[in-house]
Amino acid sequence: MEATASNDSYEIHHENATYQAVVCHRCGAKMFPAELLEAHMDRHQIKDMYLEGELKKLQYSMNRMR
Repeated sequence: MEATASNDSYEIHHENATYQAVVCHRCGAKMFPAELLEAHMDRHQIKDMYLEGELKKLQYSMNRMR
């Protein structure tokens, strides 16, 4: 399941400046510029695929132990 990107804008305040940002609905990270959200979501997906692969290895090992 992949979280959907939202067009909700948020503000990041840094050194007396305010920037428009987006929030990852999966982990709550705010990022500026908004274009970084796509790469951030890709990293979430890659991590999910890695964990799924590790889980399959573990399930295979457990089934062989029976």
